[in-house]
Amino acid sequence: MDILNNIRSTFENVKTSLKDKNSSSRLQVLKKDIVTLQSELLVLGKENHDQFIRSQAMEGYLTLLAVKSMPLSLNEKKNSLMVAFDKLKEYALREECLFIFLRIQNLFCFYLIQLDEINVAKDILEGMEEIYDKISKSKPDMYFDAEDLFTTEPISKLKRLNPEKIDKLITNNVQMLAFLYNKLNMPEKYTLYNHTALRRQLEMKEGTPQDWALRTARLGNYFTYLNQLNNARHHLCAANHILRTCHDNCKLMPEEFVLQKADFEIQFLELSHHWVKYGLTLFKLSRKKILNRFFSQSSNGADSWKTLDVLSDNNENNPEKNEENTKDIGAEKHEQGDGISEKVYTFPTLDLQDIEKRVPLDIIRNTLEARKLFSFTHKWLMRAKHYYDFEHHSAQYISCSLQLSELYEHLAFFEKNIDNQYSIQKRRADVLETLNSLLKTCDNVMSIQIDVIKELSQIQLELMALNLQKLWREESQVNIFNLDSDADSIINSLDSESNKTLTERTLNTNSKNMFLKKMEAATSLNAKLYRLSGQLGPCSPSELSFTCSLPNKN
Repeated sequence: MDILNNIRSTFENVKTSLKDKNSSSRLQVLKKDIVTLQSELLVLGKENHDQFIRSQAMEGYLTLLAVKSMPLSLNEKKNSLMVAFDKLKEYALREECLFIFLRIQNLFCFYLIQLDEINVAKDILEGMEEIYDKISKSKPDMYFDAEDLFTTEPISKLKRLNPEKIDKLITNNVQMLAFLYNKLNMPEKYTLYNHTALRRQLEMKEGTPQDWALRTARLGNYFTYLNQLNNARHHLCAANHILRTCHDNCKLMPEEFVLQKADFEIQFLELSHHWVKYGLTLFKLSRKKILNRFFSQSSNGADSWKTLDVLSDNNENNPEKNEENTKDIGAEKHEQGDGISEKVYTFPTLDLQDIEKRVPLDIIRNTLEARKLFSFTHKWLMRAKHYYDFEHHSAQYISCSLQLSELYEHLAFFEKNIDNQYSIQKRRADVLETLNSLLKTCDNVMSIQIDVIKELSQIQLELMALNLQKLWREESQVNIFNLDSDADSIINSLDSESNKTLTERTLNTNSKNMFLKKMEAATSLNAKLYRLSGQLGPCSPSELSFTCSLPNKN
């Protein structure tokens, strides 16, 4: 009992030294007390066999205090914690040792990461998972805080630790392991452990809702990068739900809402960027699937004269095709080695079904679905674009304008009506022309301006193609053979005009002149755009074709 009294008294001195940060002799006194306490703990463990585990736990806690308070190098801190970790590892699940063992292990791995000993930290953290499983099967309120051991009371009378403290340490370790997997470029394990940490924090209500929502949204954005859009949608919906709930609750307290209004605006702005990336990625995957199917059919001897169309509506009633569409999302970057079910990446405590139903997920197959995805993505994109102005946020404004142009391009791809396609491409051109006029007032944006001009010239080509397509369809509808007509009368009606094509013989002269003028104006504009982008010299395309000379022969 005397030795416990001495330990308690010395420990109080250590605590006093830690609080007295202004004392000049603080470190000297603290070091002396720590050495004294270590000697007393050594005596306690040797002379009292029943107190050995307790002394080991207290010694581990003393090491933790010394590492945090004494001016040691990273290597010295790492080595001290490694010794304490190895001593306690054998008794890790004992009620006196578990909490301090987890704390030592947590800080030990943190220093290992700082020293770039990544694989050592990874092995330790992975080895802890077996202990986590055993903890979950034990009574959650059976463990002690190591600081409470520095008393004269017997173990049976000591206060038990709040289980949440152990849960927080485990969650912190899971987060650390996720960080390591990301650093080691192991996306499958990174997403699994990152999601697990977020799920645990949500269930424990650890931290602020805004912080949780942003980290969840960033994981959702990473799922989008991996083309795992189902997981991306779930995480982005969860982030949106929590952020919106927090925002609405805060509005009930006007004074608090005024203080946090700007923060909420920035948080929803970040979420907007993630949703825009989600929508554009779904458009890209849908276009790629359509083009892959078309070109694979062409290579197999399919009718290459057939108009490129979106996926057949017959697929809707074909479960095998639907399953194939689902598998295509995420097939490129998604690693299938671990075979982790998507059900693992959910938040069971959140009811997100109604929210998720309003977010497009499946591969786009027709114009209506494309319009729905466009509307959803456009809403989030304009929310971000309206926040930025070119003067103060030029990079973000340029990015939003280019994304808006890309969004119009995707919509035009799925639009069947030529007039609608033309209108969409004109809107796309308006966005880029506005951006181009702003870029002219800035320096050091030449490369961006060239890209914008190139895209504008591409739009002019698209518009010319649409005009030609529209004209051809109009003429084709007028000049339809009457299959009931007498074949002889058709043959006899052929005269010297028969050498001309059907369109040339029937096209109204005024229509031809108007069409040619439009094409000439569009071609002239396109040539100017190419010259501005540095693709052509001062000559026109036709002049260039005549000035190309053959290489000199030696």
